[in-house]
Amino acid sequence: MGSRPKFLTMEITKNSTDSNHIKLTIKLTSPEWEKILDKASVKASEGAKIPGFREGKAPRQVVINQIGEARVVSVAIELAVDEYYPLAAKQEQIKPIAFPKIAVEKGGLTEPLTFTAEVAVLPEVKLGDYSKIRVKKTVEPVTDEQVDGVIKNMQKRAVEFQPVEREAKLGDWTEIDFDGFVDGKPFEGGSSKKHPLILGDKVFIPGFEEGMVGMRAQEERDIEIEFPKDYHNKDLAGKPAKFTVKLHQIKAVNYPDIDDAFAKKHANVETLEALKVDIKKFLTEEAEKKASEKVREDAIMALTKLAKIDLPDELVNQELDNMVQDLKHQAEHSKMTFEDYLKRAGVNEEGLKNQWREQAEQRVLAGLALEAFREAEKIEATDVEVDEEIERIKAQYPQNADEIEKEYGSARGKARLGQMVGSRKAVEKLVEIATAG
Repeated sequence: MGSRPKFLTMEITKNSTDSNHIKLTIKLTSPEWEKILDKASVKASEGAKIPGFREGKAPRQVVINQIGEARVVSVAIELAVDEYYPLAAKQEQIKPIAFPKIAVEKGGLTEPLTFTAEVAVLPEVKLGDYSKIRVKKTVEPVTDEQVDGVIKNMQKRAVEFQPVEREAKLGDWTEIDFDGFVDGKPFEGGSSKKHPLILGDKVFIPGFEEGMVGMRAQEERDIEIEFPKDYHNKDLAGKPAKFTVKLHQIKAVNYPDIDDAFAKKHANVETLEALKVDIKKFLTEEAEKKASEKVREDAIMALTKLAKIDLPDELVNQELDNMVQDLKHQAEHSKMTFEDYLKRAGVNEEGLKNQWREQAEQRVLAGLALEAFREAEKIEATDVEVDEEIERIKAQYPQNADEIEKEYGSARGKARLGQMVGSRKAVEKLVEIATAG
């Protein structure tokens, strides 16, 4: 359908190519195109030496004669699209989610430009009756076994290693070199130098650690075992293997007794019973947090399932790009390149995105549904809430206070943070509705 411009003289026609794509046909008037051609002649002549004129001061026709009509018109089209597409999108009140596909229909030195911009827009979201959403909060009770497990982990971290001159036995810490062979040939990941291993921890293939029992420091031994039939590497699964092992060091692993002295030394509390009380309190708080997070996830999932959304590929692809960028940052923090990660995973970037596509779709659907819910409930973050959020972030990262103020102190930064706070309030409201009654 056509529409009459409110503040521009260019002619704009808007059509829907499907539910998520809008096509704008934008026709400039002669005066608008003439101004653009003048700007283009100046820009196109930058760096060009035109006899008798200072740079940027030559008349348009002189520039055309010097560098060619095609160059000036090409630059003019770029300038016109950059200037008039955003104005047209704003006037027609569309919300683009990707860069437009631009196509020139006509335009030249004597004919004003007409171009089309086809762009994906935010889809319509039909929420459904979210007042009927019901989710249940279940907090798992903390058991004595869980408390004991935490204490045993503390005991492991407090372990002492004592060098011994005797044969290795299960429970000992060892340092070894090993080289593995299948069918007489070494295999990837089958060798290591000065590798630490506690015998009996069952981190190696079954039979390997047991095969080291009785060895002494500096002794070498061949250990023959068989890979499990369900081994993750299918090329090795079920196959017999031989490992040549050299034992460098043996240390006895001495665990401290779990008693009042242990509690005082490693947790700064007077008794073992007091330590257990503290641990149970911590685990209970964690169980509460986990249950609250589960309720939020369940409520958002229920809202998403109720909603009817025709999901644009552009949004999914943007989310996939964001997920890949996040992974690249994680790899960098782990001192690993993204390429190394892909190699270890046995997949390329495109394959990774294919694996993640369903997850990306769910993320986008949830985001759109939650945003529609926020608008339906008229939930907004107040200026006070945004300022409080900035102070909260500063308190959490005091060493970055100046950068935080710079990032969120501007109008644009506050708007972005307000969106985040508003979304959080929307989730709280949704949970309130879903757990009522």
